[in-house]
Amino acid sequence: MSVAPAPARKRRRWPIVLVVLLVVLAALAVVAEFVLRGVVDRTIADRVEQSLPDGTTGEVTAHAEGIVLPQLIAGTLDRVDISSDRITVDGVPLAADVTVHDVPVDGKGDVRDVDGHVTLAASSVKDLAKYSPLFDRLRLVDGGVELSGSTAVLGYDISYAATGDVVAQPDGRGVTITPQTVRITNSALGLKVDSIPGVTDVPVTVCTAQFLPEQLRVRSLDITGSDATVRVTADRLPLTEQGLQTVGTCSS
Repeated sequence: MSVAPAPARKRRRWPIVLVVLLVVLAALAVVAEFVLRGVVDRTIADRVEQSLPDGTTGEVTAHAEGIVLPQLIAGTLDRVDISSDRITVDGVPLAADVTVHDVPVDGKGDVRDVDGHVTLAASSVKDLAKYSPLFDRLRLVDGGVELSGSTAVLGYDISYAATGDVVAQPDGRGVTITPQTVRITNSALGLKVDSIPGVTDVPVTVCTAQFLPEQLRVRSLDITGSDATVRVTADRLPLTEQGLQTVGTCSS
């Protein structure tokens, strides 16, 4: 006995039902992605804030690039952008943005290919003079800095301001300032000199590693009269609190 074919109307309903199911599933996936993204971004930001080195405070935002759900299933976030408009390091305010790759979802292990920029306003840079006994004050000028201090020349106590170039040290653990153009600021002495022994062309090293997680290195600087931007990198950086809170050192 032959079976009668399904009514044409019933057969036509299946494509419609299938489309509706796909639309519903797509909507649920979008909602899940939206919820998960908010949770993931906030979790990363919280972890970074909790793991900042001692003496460092500030609010951090994070954003995982791409579609989060498949990355969570794989166990690794491909790329995460982390930033802070205002973070304070040992009383010095600055802004920072960092990009990291291969971030473990479980928070265990290292991130890779860290590349970031730290920006200090001119008003912040002047506070860095306290980290070097070789000059009293520091201010930004286009392409470099101006160091202010005092010394003795030919029996005279003089005050000076020396404009210097700033470059990252080869090992990335600090910067080197080399005073060049010098002017006397206590002009009542009537002295005119083009250079000051012990000041002009004498490199001044400033250790930056003491402010950064141990693996980070300073690679380059871009300086104007209004701010200084420092590029920092690391091949790998641990996610643990101990790893992030352990700062570097400079050789004496």
